[in-house]
Amino acid sequence: MVAIVVRLKLTLLKNSLRRSLWRTIGLIIGGLYGLGVVAAAIFGIVALRLWAPADIAADVLVLAFALLTGGWLFFSLLVFGVDETVDPAKFALLPVRARELQPGLLVAGLIGIPGIATALIALAMIIGYTRDPVSTLAAVVVVPFGVASCFLLARTATTVFARVLSSRRFRDLAFVLLAVFGAGTAVLGNLSGGLAGAGLDQLRTVLGDSAEVAGWLPVGWLWSVPAELGRGGYAVAVIKLVLGLAMIIGLWLVWRHFLAQRLVEPIEGGGEARKVKQGRLVERLYPATPAGGVGFRTLIYWRRDPRYIAGIAGFLILPLALIATQIANPSAGGLTSPIIAFAPVLLGLFVSVSVAQDLSYDGSAIWLHISTGLSGADDRAGRVYSGLTLLGPLLIVVTVISLAISGQWHLTTQILALVVGLTLIGFGVGSFVGALWQWPAPPPGSSPFQKGNNGGLPGLLSFLVSSGLTVGLGLPLIALVIGSFWVGWLAAVALVVGIVGGLVVLRYGIRLGGRTLERRWPEVMAAVSERAG
Repeated sequence: MVAIVVRLKLTLLKNSLRRSLWRTIGLIIGGLYGLGVVAAAIFGIVALRLWAPADIAADVLVLAFALLTGGWLFFSLLVFGVDETVDPAKFALLPVRARELQPGLLVAGLIGIPGIATALIALAMIIGYTRDPVSTLAAVVVVPFGVASCFLLARTATTVFARVLSSRRFRDLAFVLLAVFGAGTAVLGNLSGGLAGAGLDQLRTVLGDSAEVAGWLPVGWLWSVPAELGRGGYAVAVIKLVLGLAMIIGLWLVWRHFLAQRLVEPIEGGGEARKVKQGRLVERLYPATPAGGVGFRTLIYWRRDPRYIAGIAGFLILPLALIATQIANPSAGGLTSPIIAFAPVLLGLFVSVSVAQDLSYDGSAIWLHISTGLSGADDRAGRVYSGLTLLGPLLIVVTVISLAISGQWHLTTQILALVVGLTLIGFGVGSFVGALWQWPAPPPGSSPFQKGNNGGLPGLLSFLVSSGLTVGLGLPLIALVIGSFWVGWLAAVALVVGIVGGLVVLRYGIRLGGRTLERRWPEVMAAVSERAG
Protein backbone atom coordinates (compact mmCIF):
# COMPACT_ATOMS: atom_id res chain seq x y z
CA MET A 1 0.00 0.00 0.00
CA VAL A 2 2.91 2.36 0.71
CA ALA A 3 4.25 1.98 -2.81
CA ILE A 4 0.78 2.53 -4.30
CA VAL A 5 0.18 5.73 -2.37
CA VAL A 6 3.66 7.07 -3.16
CA ARG A 7 3.18 6.35 -6.88
CA LEU A 8 -0.20 8.04 -6.72
CA LYS A 9 1.39 11.09 -5.08
CA LEU A 10 4.09 11.32 -7.76
CA THR A 11 1.57 10.84 -10.57
CA LEU A 12 -0.76 13.54 -9.23
CA LEU A 13 2.17 15.88 -8.71
CA LYS A 14 3.38 15.31 -12.27
CA ASN A 15 -0.10 15.93 -13.70
CA SER A 16 -0.58 19.09 -11.65
CA LEU A 17 2.77 20.44 -12.86
CA ARG A 18 1.69 19.86 -16.45
CA ARG A 19 -1.65 21.60 -15.95
CA SER A 20 -0.62 24.47 -13.71
CA LEU A 21 2.09 26.98 -14.51
CA TRP A 22 1.84 28.43 -11.00
CA ARG A 23 2.49 25.03 -9.46
CA THR A 24 5.62 24.65 -11.57
CA ILE A 25 6.87 28.12 -10.69
CA GLY A 26 6.15 27.53 -7.03
CA LEU A 27 8.00 24.21 -7.08
CA ILE A 28 11.05 25.79 -8.69
CA ILE A 29 11.13 28.73 -6.28
CA GLY A 30 10.49 26.49 -3.30
CA GLY A 31 13.16 24.04 -4.44
CA LEU A 32 15.79 26.76 -4.76
CA TYR A 33 14.84 28.20 -1.38
CA GLY A 34 14.87 24.76 0.24
CA LEU A 35 18.27 24.00 -1.29
CA GLY A 36 19.65 27.22 0.17
CA VAL A 37 18.24 26.44 3.61
CA VAL A 38 19.67 22.91 3.56
CA ALA A 39 23.10 24.16 2.46
CA ALA A 40 23.14 26.83 5.19
CA ALA A 41 22.03 24.33 7.84
CA ILE A 42 24.69 21.77 6.86
CA PHE A 43 27.36 24.47 6.86
CA GLY A 44 26.27 25.57 10.34
CA ILE A 45 26.27 22.02 11.71
CA VAL A 46 29.73 21.32 10.31
CA ALA A 47 30.99 24.61 11.78
CA LEU A 48 29.60 23.65 15.20
CA ARG A 49 31.32 20.27 14.97
CA LEU A 50 34.71 21.72 14.02
CA TRP A 51 34.97 24.91 16.06
CA ALA A 52 32.36 25.01 18.85
CA PRO A 53 32.73 23.34 22.26
CA ALA A 54 30.69 20.17 22.66
CA ASP A 55 28.23 21.62 25.19
CA ILE A 56 27.50 24.72 23.09
CA ALA A 57 27.11 22.65 19.91
CA ALA A 58 24.68 20.30 21.69
CA ASP A 59 22.60 23.19 23.05
CA VAL A 60 22.41 24.85 19.63
CA LEU A 61 21.36 21.60 17.94
CA VAL A 62 18.68 20.85 20.53
CA LEU A 63 17.23 24.35 20.32
CA ALA A 64 17.42 24.49 16.51
CA PHE A 65 15.69 21.17 15.92
CA ALA A 66 13.03 21.88 18.54
CA LEU A 67 12.31 25.12 16.68
CA LEU A 68 12.28 23.19 13.41
CA THR A 69 9.64 20.82 14.77
CA GLY A 70 7.62 23.72 16.13
CA GLY A 71 7.98 25.43 12.75
CA TRP A 72 6.21 22.53 11.08
CA LEU A 73 3.26 23.07 13.39
CA PHE A 74 3.28 26.87 13.16
CA PHE A 75 3.58 27.17 9.39
CA SER A 76 1.13 24.35 8.74
CA LEU A 77 -1.52 26.05 10.86
CA LEU A 78 -0.95 29.68 9.98
CA VAL A 79 0.91 30.06 6.69
CA PHE A 80 1.26 27.26 4.17
CA GLY A 81 -1.25 24.62 5.21
CA VAL A 82 -0.69 20.97 4.43
CA ASP A 83 -0.11 19.17 1.17
CA GLU A 84 -3.33 17.40 0.26
CA THR A 85 -2.19 16.12 -3.14
CA VAL A 86 -3.24 12.69 -1.92
CA ASP A 87 -6.54 13.63 -0.29
CA PRO A 88 -7.68 10.92 2.16
CA ALA A 89 -11.32 11.78 1.42
CA LYS A 90 -10.85 10.48 -2.12
CA PHE A 91 -10.41 6.97 -0.69
CA ALA A 92 -13.84 7.05 0.97
CA LEU A 93 -15.42 4.87 -1.73
CA LEU A 94 -12.57 2.33 -1.79
CA PRO A 95 -12.31 -0.76 0.47
CA VAL A 96 -9.28 0.48 2.40
CA ARG A 97 -8.88 1.02 6.13
CA ALA A 98 -7.13 3.88 7.86
CA ARG A 99 -4.39 1.68 9.33
CA GLU A 100 -3.58 0.35 5.85
CA LEU A 101 -3.53 3.80 4.30
CA GLN A 102 -1.66 5.59 7.09
CA PRO A 103 1.95 4.46 6.39
CA GLY A 104 1.62 5.40 2.74
CA LEU A 105 0.24 8.82 3.60
CA LEU A 106 3.14 9.37 5.99
CA VAL A 107 5.76 8.61 3.37
CA ALA A 108 3.87 10.50 0.65
CA GLY A 109 3.52 13.51 2.95
CA LEU A 110 7.29 13.68 3.31
CA ILE A 111 7.74 13.68 -0.47
CA GLY A 112 7.93 17.38 -1.00
CA ILE A 113 10.27 20.28 -0.43
CA PRO A 114 9.62 20.64 3.35
CA GLY A 115 9.86 16.91 4.00
CA ILE A 116 12.99 16.34 1.93
CA ALA A 117 14.71 19.43 3.35
CA THR A 118 13.88 18.37 6.91
CA ALA A 119 15.18 14.85 6.30
CA LEU A 120 18.46 16.13 4.85
CA ILE A 121 19.01 18.58 7.69
CA ALA A 122 18.18 15.89 10.25
CA LEU A 123 20.71 13.54 8.65
CA ALA A 124 23.30 16.31 8.83
CA MET A 125 22.61 16.56 12.57
CA ILE A 126 24.48 13.28 12.97
CA ILE A 127 27.67 15.14 12.02
CA GLY A 128 27.24 17.40 15.03
CA TYR A 129 27.30 14.43 17.41
CA THR A 130 30.30 12.55 16.02
CA ARG A 131 32.49 13.47 19.01
CA ASP A 132 31.71 10.17 20.73
CA PRO A 133 30.20 6.90 19.46
CA VAL A 134 27.30 6.84 21.95
CA SER A 135 25.94 10.23 20.85
CA THR A 136 26.50 9.33 17.21
CA LEU A 137 24.53 6.09 17.54
CA ALA A 138 21.76 7.90 19.41
CA ALA A 139 21.56 10.55 16.70
CA VAL A 140 21.25 7.85 14.04
CA VAL A 141 18.41 6.26 15.99
CA VAL A 142 16.40 9.42 16.71
CA VAL A 143 16.66 11.01 13.23
CA PRO A 144 13.86 8.97 11.60
CA PHE A 145 11.64 9.35 14.65
CA GLY A 146 12.34 13.08 14.82
CA VAL A 147 11.45 13.60 11.16
CA ALA A 148 8.30 11.53 11.62
CA SER A 149 7.34 13.64 14.66
CA CYS A 150 7.57 16.82 12.55
CA PHE A 151 5.08 15.47 10.03
CA LEU A 152 2.79 13.80 12.55
CA LEU A 153 2.59 16.87 14.78
CA ALA A 154 1.68 19.13 11.86
CA ARG A 155 -0.74 16.68 10.24
CA THR A 156 -2.49 15.75 13.46
CA ALA A 157 -2.87 19.37 14.55
CA THR A 158 -4.25 20.53 11.21
CA THR A 159 -6.58 17.52 11.04
CA VAL A 160 -7.93 18.21 14.52
CA PHE A 161 -8.29 21.95 13.88
CA ALA A 162 -9.94 21.32 10.53
CA ARG A 163 -12.49 19.07 12.20
CA VAL A 164 -12.99 21.62 14.98
CA LEU A 165 -13.42 24.49 12.51
CA SER A 166 -15.95 22.44 10.55
CA SER A 167 -18.16 22.61 13.65
CA ARG A 168 -19.70 26.02 14.20
CA ARG A 169 -19.71 25.46 17.97
CA PHE A 170 -15.93 25.74 18.25
CA ARG A 171 -15.01 28.07 15.38
CA ASP A 172 -14.75 31.21 17.50
CA LEU A 173 -12.57 29.41 20.05
CA ALA A 174 -10.27 28.05 17.36
CA PHE A 175 -10.10 31.51 15.80
CA VAL A 176 -8.87 33.00 19.08
CA LEU A 177 -6.43 30.17 19.75
CA LEU A 178 -4.79 30.55 16.34
CA ALA A 179 -4.36 34.29 16.79
CA VAL A 180 -2.99 33.96 20.33
CA PHE A 181 -0.61 31.19 19.22
CA GLY A 182 0.81 33.34 16.46
CA ALA A 183 1.12 36.39 18.69
CA GLY A 184 2.86 34.37 21.39
CA THR A 185 5.37 33.03 18.89
CA ALA A 186 6.11 36.55 17.70
CA VAL A 187 6.64 37.69 21.29
CA LEU A 188 9.19 34.95 21.85
CA GLY A 189 10.98 35.97 18.69
CA ASN A 190 11.03 39.60 19.79
CA LEU A 191 12.40 38.72 23.21
CA SER A 192 15.12 36.62 21.57
CA GLY A 193 16.03 39.53 19.32
CA GLY A 194 16.39 41.75 22.37
CA LEU A 195 19.44 39.71 23.42
CA ALA A 196 21.49 41.04 20.51
CA GLY A 197 23.33 43.48 22.78
CA ALA A 198 23.92 41.03 25.63
CA GLY A 199 27.37 39.84 26.68
CA LEU A 200 28.84 36.44 25.84
CA ASP A 201 28.32 35.06 29.34
CA GLN A 202 24.68 36.13 29.33
CA LEU A 203 24.14 34.67 25.87
CA ARG A 204 25.69 31.40 26.95
CA THR A 205 23.43 31.26 29.98
CA VAL A 206 20.34 32.04 27.91
CA LEU A 207 21.35 29.43 25.31
CA GLY A 208 21.80 26.75 27.95
CA ASP A 209 18.53 27.58 29.70
CA SER A 210 16.62 27.74 26.39
CA ALA A 211 18.03 24.40 25.27
CA GLU A 212 17.15 22.88 28.64
CA VAL A 213 13.56 24.10 28.37
CA ALA A 214 13.28 23.07 24.71
CA GLY A 215 14.61 19.62 25.55
CA TRP A 216 11.74 19.06 27.97
CA LEU A 217 9.07 20.24 25.54
CA PRO A 218 7.36 17.69 23.28
CA VAL A 219 9.05 19.24 20.23
CA GLY A 220 12.49 18.63 21.80
CA TRP A 221 12.19 15.28 23.54
CA LEU A 222 13.68 13.19 20.75
CA TRP A 223 16.19 15.76 19.49
CA SER A 224 17.75 16.18 22.95
CA VAL A 225 18.48 12.46 23.50
CA PRO A 226 21.97 12.53 21.87
CA ALA A 227 22.88 15.67 23.82
CA GLU A 228 21.89 14.08 27.13
CA LEU A 229 23.95 10.98 26.36
CA GLY A 230 26.91 13.16 25.46
CA ARG A 231 26.72 14.78 28.91
CA GLY A 232 26.42 11.41 30.63
CA GLY A 233 22.75 11.79 31.51
CA TYR A 234 21.71 8.27 30.55
CA ALA A 235 18.62 8.15 32.75
CA VAL A 236 17.35 11.49 31.42
CA ALA A 237 18.05 10.36 27.85
CA VAL A 238 16.01 7.20 28.36
CA ILE A 239 13.11 9.19 29.85
CA LYS A 240 13.10 11.62 26.93
CA LEU A 241 13.33 8.79 24.41
CA VAL A 242 10.36 7.05 26.01
CA LEU A 243 8.39 10.30 26.08
CA GLY A 244 9.23 11.01 22.44
CA LEU A 245 8.22 7.55 21.29
CA ALA A 246 5.02 7.77 23.34
CA MET A 247 4.25 11.11 21.67
CA ILE A 248 4.72 9.57 18.22
CA ILE A 249 2.45 6.65 19.11
CA GLY A 250 -0.15 9.04 20.48
CA LEU A 251 -0.04 11.28 17.41
CA TRP A 252 -0.21 8.22 15.18
CA LEU A 253 -3.33 6.93 16.93
CA VAL A 254 -5.03 10.35 16.97
CA TRP A 255 -4.31 10.81 13.27
CA ARG A 256 -5.64 7.32 12.58
CA HIS A 257 -8.85 8.14 14.45
CA PHE A 258 -9.53 11.26 12.39
CA LEU A 259 -8.37 9.56 9.20
CA ALA A 260 -10.85 6.76 9.78
CA GLN A 261 -13.60 9.33 10.27
CA ARG A 262 -12.63 11.07 7.06
CA LEU A 263 -12.76 7.83 5.11
CA VAL A 264 -16.42 7.40 6.03
CA GLU A 265 -17.36 11.05 6.54
CA PRO A 266 -15.29 13.47 4.43
CA ILE A 267 -14.87 16.89 5.99
CA GLU A 268 -16.40 18.53 2.94
CA GLY A 269 -20.07 18.47 3.65
CA GLY A 270 -23.21 19.92 2.26
CA GLY A 271 -25.30 22.56 3.92
CA GLU A 272 -27.73 21.87 6.66
CA ALA A 273 -31.49 21.96 6.26
CA ARG A 274 -32.85 25.09 7.90
CA LYS A 275 -36.21 26.72 8.34
CA VAL A 276 -36.78 29.90 6.41
CA LYS A 277 -36.68 32.77 8.88
CA GLN A 278 -37.24 36.46 8.75
CA GLY A 279 -34.30 38.43 7.41
CA ARG A 280 -31.66 39.52 9.87
CA LEU A 281 -30.84 43.10 10.75
CA VAL A 282 -27.69 43.09 8.60
CA GLU A 283 -29.63 41.72 5.67
CA ARG A 284 -32.11 44.57 5.98
CA LEU A 285 -29.28 47.11 6.02
CA TYR A 286 -28.05 45.95 2.63
CA PRO A 287 -29.76 47.50 -0.41
CA ALA A 288 -32.36 45.38 -2.19
CA THR A 289 -30.11 45.09 -5.24
CA PRO A 290 -27.97 42.36 -6.80
CA ALA A 291 -24.93 43.86 -5.06
CA GLY A 292 -26.74 43.66 -1.73
CA GLY A 293 -27.54 39.98 -2.36
CA VAL A 294 -23.91 39.22 -3.15
CA GLY A 295 -22.85 41.09 -0.04
CA PHE A 296 -25.11 39.13 2.27
CA ARG A 297 -24.15 35.81 0.69
CA THR A 298 -20.43 36.46 1.07
CA LEU A 299 -20.95 37.73 4.61
CA ILE A 300 -22.37 34.31 5.47
CA TYR A 301 -19.19 32.78 4.05
CA TRP A 302 -17.07 34.96 6.34
CA ARG A 303 -19.04 33.66 9.32
CA ARG A 304 -19.42 29.96 8.43
CA ASP A 305 -16.63 28.92 6.06
CA PRO A 306 -13.53 27.59 7.89
CA ARG A 307 -11.31 28.90 5.08
CA TYR A 308 -12.38 32.47 5.80
CA ILE A 309 -12.15 32.01 9.58
CA ALA A 310 -8.58 30.71 9.37
CA GLY A 311 -7.76 33.65 7.09
CA ILE A 312 -9.07 36.20 9.60
CA ALA A 313 -7.00 34.57 12.34
CA GLY A 314 -3.93 34.85 10.14
CA PHE A 315 -4.58 38.54 9.48
CA LEU A 316 -5.04 39.22 13.19
CA ILE A 317 -1.71 37.70 14.12
CA LEU A 318 0.56 40.52 12.93
CA PRO A 319 -1.31 43.39 14.67
CA LEU A 320 -1.67 41.36 17.86
CA ALA A 321 1.97 40.32 17.70
CA LEU A 322 2.99 43.95 17.16
CA ILE A 323 1.08 45.03 20.26
CA ALA A 324 2.35 42.12 22.35
CA THR A 325 6.00 42.56 21.36
CA GLN A 326 5.93 46.25 22.22
CA ILE A 327 4.41 45.51 25.62
CA ALA A 328 7.02 42.83 26.27
CA ASN A 329 9.93 45.07 25.22
CA PRO A 330 10.35 47.99 27.69
CA SER A 331 13.29 49.37 25.70
CA ALA A 332 10.92 50.10 22.81
CA GLY A 333 8.52 52.05 24.99
CA GLY A 334 6.42 49.24 26.46
CA LEU A 335 2.80 50.15 26.97
CA THR A 336 3.33 53.73 25.87
CA SER A 337 4.92 52.85 22.52
CA PRO A 338 3.29 54.77 19.63
CA ILE A 339 3.72 51.66 17.48
CA ILE A 340 0.92 50.00 19.44
CA ALA A 341 -1.48 52.76 18.41
CA PHE A 342 -0.76 52.14 14.71
CA ALA A 343 -1.37 48.37 14.85
CA PRO A 344 -4.95 48.67 13.43
CA VAL A 345 -3.47 50.06 10.20
CA LEU A 346 -2.02 46.64 9.42
CA LEU A 347 -5.32 44.91 10.09
CA GLY A 348 -7.23 47.25 7.80
CA LEU A 349 -4.64 46.88 5.05
CA PHE A 350 -4.44 43.09 5.11
CA VAL A 351 -8.14 42.28 5.43
CA SER A 352 -9.18 44.78 2.76
CA VAL A 353 -6.79 43.44 0.11
CA SER A 354 -8.03 39.92 0.84
CA VAL A 355 -11.07 40.73 -1.31
CA ALA A 356 -8.72 39.98 -4.22
CA GLN A 357 -8.87 36.30 -3.23
CA ASP A 358 -12.58 36.17 -2.49
CA LEU A 359 -13.67 35.23 -6.01
CA SER A 360 -11.41 32.16 -6.10
CA TYR A 361 -13.11 30.75 -2.99
CA ASP A 362 -16.47 30.67 -4.79
CA GLY A 363 -15.28 27.88 -7.06
CA SER A 364 -17.78 26.61 -9.60
CA ALA A 365 -20.58 28.35 -7.65
CA ILE A 366 -19.58 31.50 -9.52
CA TRP A 367 -21.65 30.06 -12.36
CA LEU A 368 -24.71 31.45 -10.57
CA HIS A 369 -23.44 34.98 -11.17
CA ILE A 370 -22.66 34.25 -14.80
CA SER A 371 -25.91 32.49 -15.66
CA THR A 372 -28.11 35.16 -14.06
CA GLY A 373 -26.41 37.99 -15.91
CA LEU A 374 -25.06 39.65 -12.77
CA SER A 375 -22.92 42.62 -13.67
CA GLY A 376 -19.27 42.59 -12.69
CA ALA A 377 -19.66 45.84 -10.77
CA ASP A 378 -22.41 44.31 -8.62
CA ASP A 379 -20.17 41.34 -7.86
CA ARG A 380 -17.30 43.63 -6.85
CA ALA A 381 -19.52 45.97 -4.81
CA GLY A 382 -21.25 43.12 -2.98
CA ARG A 383 -17.95 41.67 -1.80
CA VAL A 384 -16.89 45.09 -0.56
CA TYR A 385 -20.17 45.38 1.37
CA SER A 386 -19.51 42.16 3.26
CA GLY A 387 -15.88 43.04 3.86
CA LEU A 388 -16.76 46.44 5.31
CA THR A 389 -19.54 44.92 7.43
CA LEU A 390 -17.08 42.53 8.99
CA LEU A 391 -14.03 44.78 9.10
CA GLY A 392 -15.68 48.00 10.25
CA PRO A 393 -16.65 46.93 13.79
CA LEU A 394 -13.43 44.92 14.13
CA LEU A 395 -11.32 47.95 13.21
CA ILE A 396 -13.20 50.16 15.65
CA VAL A 397 -12.62 47.71 18.49
CA VAL A 398 -8.92 47.18 17.70
CA THR A 399 -8.34 50.93 17.26
CA VAL A 400 -9.93 51.81 20.58
CA ILE A 401 -8.05 49.02 22.37
CA SER A 402 -4.69 49.99 20.86
CA LEU A 403 -5.20 53.67 21.74
CA ALA A 404 -6.32 52.78 25.26
CA ILE A 405 -3.33 50.48 25.82
CA SER A 406 -0.78 52.95 24.50
CA GLY A 407 -2.46 56.10 25.81
CA GLN A 408 -1.58 57.86 22.53
CA TRP A 409 -4.96 59.55 22.14
CA HIS A 410 -3.34 62.61 20.56
CA LEU A 411 -2.56 60.42 17.51
CA THR A 412 -6.23 59.57 16.91
CA THR A 413 -6.52 61.75 13.78
CA GLN A 414 -3.38 60.31 12.16
CA ILE A 415 -4.43 56.75 12.95
CA LEU A 416 -7.95 57.26 11.62
CA ALA A 417 -6.51 58.78 8.44
CA LEU A 418 -4.33 55.74 7.79
CA VAL A 419 -6.90 53.16 8.85
CA VAL A 420 -9.76 54.62 6.80
CA GLY A 421 -7.63 55.61 3.82
CA LEU A 422 -5.62 52.40 3.42
CA THR A 423 -8.67 50.23 4.11
CA LEU A 424 -10.74 51.90 1.38
CA ILE A 425 -7.78 51.88 -1.02
CA GLY A 426 -7.20 48.23 -0.22
CA PHE A 427 -10.78 47.31 -1.05
CA GLY A 428 -10.52 49.21 -4.33
CA VAL A 429 -7.23 47.59 -5.31
CA GLY A 430 -8.47 44.16 -4.23
CA SER A 431 -11.64 44.56 -6.30
CA PHE A 432 -9.56 45.20 -9.41
CA VAL A 433 -6.82 42.63 -8.80
CA GLY A 434 -9.37 39.96 -7.92
CA ALA A 435 -11.02 40.42 -11.31
CA LEU A 436 -7.69 39.90 -13.09
CA TRP A 437 -6.35 36.96 -11.14
CA GLN A 438 -8.08 33.77 -10.02
CA TRP A 439 -6.92 30.25 -9.17
CA PRO A 440 -8.44 27.00 -7.89
CA ALA A 441 -8.79 27.21 -4.11
CA PRO A 442 -9.72 24.37 -1.71
CA PRO A 443 -13.41 23.54 -2.16
CA PRO A 444 -16.05 25.15 0.08
CA GLY A 445 -16.30 23.56 3.50
CA SER A 446 -12.93 21.83 3.16
CA SER A 447 -10.04 21.96 5.57
CA PRO A 448 -8.86 25.56 6.00
CA PHE A 449 -5.30 24.22 6.13
CA GLN A 450 -5.46 22.52 2.74
CA LYS A 451 -3.52 24.00 -0.14
CA GLY A 452 -5.13 24.63 -3.47
CA ASN A 453 -4.10 22.99 -6.71
CA ASN A 454 -1.34 25.56 -7.18
CA GLY A 455 0.42 25.03 -3.87
CA GLY A 456 -0.65 28.35 -2.35
CA LEU A 457 1.69 30.48 -4.49
CA PRO A 458 -1.00 32.45 -6.42
CA GLY A 459 -2.72 33.45 -3.18
CA LEU A 460 0.56 34.64 -1.70
CA LEU A 461 1.50 36.57 -4.84
CA SER A 462 -1.97 38.10 -5.08
CA PHE A 463 -1.69 39.26 -1.48
CA LEU A 464 1.77 40.74 -2.05
CA VAL A 465 0.74 42.51 -5.27
CA SER A 466 -2.46 43.91 -3.75
CA SER A 467 -0.66 45.06 -0.60
CA GLY A 468 2.12 46.66 -2.65
CA LEU A 469 -0.30 48.55 -4.88
CA THR A 470 -2.31 49.68 -1.87
CA VAL A 471 0.74 51.05 -0.11
CA GLY A 472 1.93 52.65 -3.37
CA LEU A 473 -1.37 54.45 -3.91
CA GLY A 474 -1.39 55.43 -0.25
CA LEU A 475 2.08 57.02 -0.27
CA PRO A 476 0.70 60.60 -0.42
CA LEU A 477 -1.49 59.84 2.57
CA ILE A 478 1.41 58.25 4.44
CA ALA A 479 3.58 61.28 3.65
CA LEU A 480 0.92 63.62 5.07
CA VAL A 481 0.67 61.59 8.26
CA ILE A 482 4.45 61.63 8.69
CA GLY A 483 4.52 65.37 8.04
CA SER A 484 1.82 65.93 10.65
CA PHE A 485 4.30 65.06 13.39
CA TRP A 486 6.02 68.37 12.62
CA VAL A 487 3.10 70.36 11.18
CA GLY A 488 0.05 69.54 13.27
CA TRP A 489 -2.66 70.75 10.90
CA LEU A 490 -1.53 68.21 8.27
CA ALA A 491 -3.26 65.51 10.36
CA ALA A 492 -6.69 66.96 9.49
CA VAL A 493 -5.65 67.22 5.84
CA ALA A 494 -4.51 63.59 5.92
CA LEU A 495 -7.89 62.49 7.30
CA VAL A 496 -9.76 64.29 4.51
CA VAL A 497 -7.37 62.95 1.87
CA GLY A 498 -7.72 59.44 3.30
CA ILE A 499 -11.51 59.49 3.15
CA VAL A 500 -11.88 61.21 -0.23
CA GLY A 501 -8.95 59.49 -1.89
CA GLY A 502 -9.98 56.11 -0.52
CA LEU A 503 -13.54 56.50 -1.82
CA VAL A 504 -12.23 57.51 -5.25
CA VAL A 505 -9.92 54.48 -5.47
CA LEU A 506 -12.71 52.23 -4.18
CA ARG A 507 -15.18 53.49 -6.79
CA TYR A 508 -12.78 53.14 -9.69
CA GLY A 509 -11.56 49.78 -8.42
CA ILE A 510 -15.12 48.43 -8.39
CA ARG A 511 -15.85 49.94 -11.80
CA LEU A 512 -12.66 48.69 -13.49
CA GLY A 513 -12.89 45.33 -11.75
CA GLY A 514 -16.49 44.95 -12.86
CA ARG A 515 -15.66 45.71 -16.48
CA THR A 516 -12.77 43.27 -16.37
CA LEU A 517 -14.99 40.54 -14.96
CA GLU A 518 -17.62 41.00 -17.65
CA ARG A 519 -14.93 40.49 -20.31
CA ARG A 520 -13.40 37.49 -18.54
CA TRP A 521 -16.32 35.49 -17.11
CA PRO A 522 -15.46 32.31 -19.13
CA GLU A 523 -11.79 32.50 -18.11
CA VAL A 524 -12.79 33.14 -14.50
CA MET A 525 -15.06 30.10 -14.50
CA ALA A 526 -12.31 27.89 -15.91
CA ALA A 527 -9.69 29.19 -13.48
CA VAL A 528 -11.67 28.72 -10.26
CA SER A 529 -13.11 25.33 -11.27
CA GLU A 530 -9.82 23.58 -12.02
CA ARG A 531 -8.92 20.71 -9.73
CA ALA A 532 -5.85 18.59 -9.42
CA GLY A 533 -6.08 15.33 -11.21
